[in-house]
Amino acid sequence: MLKLHAYERSPYGWKTRIVLAEKKVPFALVIPENKAESPEWGKLNPFRLSPVLELPDHRTVYESTVVNEFLEETYPDPPMLPKDPYERARVRMLEDTTDQYFMPAVRELVTSQFDSQPPLLVRKEVARVDTAAVEAALIKVHMHLARLDAELSGRTWFGGTIFSLADAALVPPILMTLPVIGMLPDARYPNLAVWAHRVSEKESYVESRPKEPTRVRE
Repeated sequence: MLKLHAYERSPYGWKTRIVLAEKKVPFALVIPENKAESPEWGKLNPFRLSPVLELPDHRTVYESTVVNEFLEETYPDPPMLPKDPYERARVRMLEDTTDQYFMPAVRELVTSQFDSQPPLLVRKEVARVDTAAVEAALIKVHMHLARLDAELSGRTWFGGTIFSLADAALVPPILMTLPVIGMLPDARYPNLAVWAHRVSEKESYVESRPKEPTRVRE
């Protein structure tokens, strides 16, 4: 059986759990321990990051985007990349820019206002809040949300007619992080609201979501 080494609330681990659930691939979830020093972890991933997919023969695949592409190639049903070459590229661009630009902006917005005490986000005292960082992050996050809302115009999913690898990547920030800190739903992004409702009704979402989600403590 496959093993997924990942934290439950990690957006990148969740991103891969959604794909595994969507494709109905059985796996065992292994919560990482002592990633910085464990020799075993160094063998799973020399960069000591998660998630890591461990194959039955103990070979490993890491980096969530690569892991999900591996799953798409290994378990092609249901497809999570469109057939048309341009549409495949569009989905890949959405997935990649989520990791490279959108998620860092979300993370900056969170860390400038909250201390992390999993599963809690504890709001910082006013004197410790970096207001300039908050304002800069808000601009970035709203820019991404407007772009993503436009991408959904005329589409059921970010993958068009299919729930895609891009959809899986966008579930954690749009259905967990941003709602938890009060940024979503927002009337400026109606397509994202409809999409989020569709996602929330999917079996793969219900099966893969964290059992103890992140929450805010004021």
